[in-house]
Amino acid sequence: MEIKEILSRIGYVRNKANLSAREVSQRMGMSPQYVAQLESGRIVLTVEKLLQILEICEFPIDRFFSSNIADYKIDNELKSLIESLPSDKKKNIIEFIKK
Repeated sequence: MEIKEILSRIGYVRNKANLSAREVSQRMGMSPQYVAQLESGRIVLTVEKLLQILEICEFPIDRFFSSNIADYKIDNELKSLIESLPSDKKKNIIEFIKK
């Protein structure tokens, strides 16, 4: 994942938490412009700051780095359902999807 995608996802996470860039910045103990500057790429993101943002926004790190951040919950639900099936049912699903 490239840095532009990571910075874009920070905005997604913040918006999902209904928090402004200013509010997240203040909760981090940073200047009011910090997150806005971070999201625009004017400040270098550290792992520590990313983890802090995710914690403030109560956003799971595995979802943040998932291939499809928006469909994470439904993808995981589908995966769990499929994993619980016996092999013959899994094969039936594969054949159905291929059609």
